[in-house]
Amino acid sequence: MKLRHRLLQLLLLLCLGLMLYVASIFPLQWDWSREGRNRLHPQTLALLQQLQAPLKVTAFVADYPLQRAAITTLLDKYRQHHPRLMLKFIDPSQQPELARSLDIQHTPLLLLEYNGRQERINTVNEQVLTEAIARLSLKVQGWIAGIQGHGEASLTGKRNFDLGRFGQLLEEKSYKLIDLDLSSTGQIPQNVQLLVLAAPATALTDNELAIIINYLEQGGALLWLADGKIPAPLADYFGIVFLPGIIVDATAADLGMDSPAIAIGKMVPNTPLEKTLAAPVFLPHARVPEIMADKWRAAPLLQTGSRSWNETGGLQGSIARDPRAGEQQGPLNLALGLQRSRTDGKEQKAIVVGDSDFLSNSFLGNGANRDFGLALIHWLTGNRQLIDIPEFTPADQQLRWRPATTAWIAAIFLFGIPMLLTATGLFIGWRRKKA
Repeated sequence: MKLRHRLLQLLLLLCLGLMLYVASIFPLQWDWSREGRNRLHPQTLALLQQLQAPLKVTAFVADYPLQRAAITTLLDKYRQHHPRLMLKFIDPSQQPELARSLDIQHTPLLLLEYNGRQERINTVNEQVLTEAIARLSLKVQGWIAGIQGHGEASLTGKRNFDLGRFGQLLEEKSYKLIDLDLSSTGQIPQNVQLLVLAAPATALTDNELAIIINYLEQGGALLWLADGKIPAPLADYFGIVFLPGIIVDATAADLGMDSPAIAIGKMVPNTPLEKTLAAPVFLPHARVPEIMADKWRAAPLLQTGSRSWNETGGLQGSIARDPRAGEQQGPLNLALGLQRSRTDGKEQKAIVVGDSDFLSNSFLGNGANRDFGLALIHWLTGNRQLIDIPEFTPADQQLRWRPATTAWIAAIFLFGIPMLLTATGLFIGWRRKKA
């Protein structure tokens, strides 16, 4: 019997050891929280799969076990999907010279190193960390140049119709911006990765248009925000035309907009952008770009709903669609993605949007304007890994009570429990006296 018990104990120990060994080789985890707060965001996972080199993370933090444990727990999630992630802790108080040489003034601070580039972050959460990794993996190929000299909306301007706030977002994503006056430079520099033409108020000269078309012939990318003067040679180059008038959208009133001249745009399924938006895009006084020739492979990116049309008349009084005036019922195109294959095998891209105001300083915060604008830039520059993860607060960590419920709970703790304890004490005293 004793031998049998010992063999059984030995067998159990062997089974336990084997389970531990298998678990170390094939680690499996399940997240059963309702909001999935122990999982990484899908966009984070997609980004980690694109990393081709080791990622080194140096955490400058004092030797506080809880703080270091929180950082380790977060980075372990990343390491599961990118095993070449290396984490090292340094206590700045123990290595003051190193801290001074790296200008470490506040902790915790994470120093990220990837492919010879560095990023620093002071807030340790998935949103900030993933955005920093995305910036490190940015393909820095050149500048984003905004054409100037004809009253265009500027990527660095502060006027209401300028795109300065959007330009600041791009700089935060590690893009480099310049203003470019073709009348003075006479050419587009070779280090320009993307050209932006945003709502020229006056016509471009033939020479300037020739420079832009030559840039496109050399494989350059263009974002054309087609407000203001429409350069006919450029539209013909892409094989597109613009319907007369501006879009009127009855859906705008349903969303609280005062003006009917605000087009409500929604993403077209299966676009080349591979982007989904949580809200519509609001485009005031938008035009309709239409595909007329197959010079480029064109695909609609953003469209209106069926309650819209291109209004060719005034916007006063009662407005109705007039088919005799060439007013077409929606869905109408708001943005087109253009692609073509070059002789060197590379893919060339351009985007035409029938509006520039949706990215303006006064309109950028509406709907999904910001997200859509960033998606356009990321696609044109080939940097789809630059993503925007919304701040995540699990709902199951929050208590949301109605005022009546709060009042009842307060009454229980302030009056109910004290009265119950008092009554219990009086009852115990009465029982003792009676005994």
